[in-house]
Amino acid sequence: MKNLKKLRKGFTLIELLVVIAIIGILAGLASQAIPAAFNTVYRMRATNNLRSIAQSYINYSQSGAKARNISNKGSNPEKGQASSVADYAEVLARYAGLTSGKVWYVDSDPNLQGEPPATVLSETTSGTNQLKDLSPISWAVVANAQKNPKNQSGYPIAWLRGLSSDGTWDENAPFGANAGIIAFADGSVVQVNNLQLDEVLMRADGKGTTANYQEAITSGSAGGNLVPTVLEDKP
Repeated sequence: MKNLKKLRKGFTLIELLVVIAIIGILAGLASQAIPAAFNTVYRMRATNNLRSIAQSYINYSQSGAKARNISNKGSNPEKGQASSVADYAEVLARYAGLTSGKVWYVDSDPNLQGEPPATVLSETTSGTNQLKDLSPISWAVVANAQKNPKNQSGYPIAWLRGLSSDGTWDENAPFGANAGIIAFADGSVVQVNNLQLDEVLMRADGKGTTANYQEAITSGSAGGNLVPTVLEDKP
């Protein structure tokens, strides 16, 4: 008489518990890795966007017979004047070819309510400024920036919104207090966490480094209409 082997069906309780435990461990690892990966992508994209802004500003400032800046004397982008970040963006859209509206926003910005417009203006080089309908813009910019700073690689022209004068970013910044991004007059862009530790800003008078962006953009000796001004939306 032949012995018939019983076919095994399903898992034992121990095997099932082991599988569940493995799945739980993998899920825990994924829950940490996935957000971190997305955050890295967001930072890279934001860095590239700020680099585009910085390069467009340089193109604008050097496009005439002599160096020029975006003035803060009024709110007329057609004359190169800006009293808001949206005005500043319009100047670059009209005269430096930076027509993209999406570069002015960070994907992870918790204060962003709505989809960024594809273009700054409703028409390529004219029309309504669409950025005025969606704030806060994720970047702070410097109007009346020095035309020929003593150290271009240490002179900031734009940075992630939410930078405090003590060199740290606040909780309402697009990446919170954990990270910031700064663009300089030479077109370089760097990611920093704390300007008190990462000495990347040079004093405008050339006397060492500083964590205070106000000390970095003006030496305090400029005339009234030439004092650099930070333009920034508030959440």
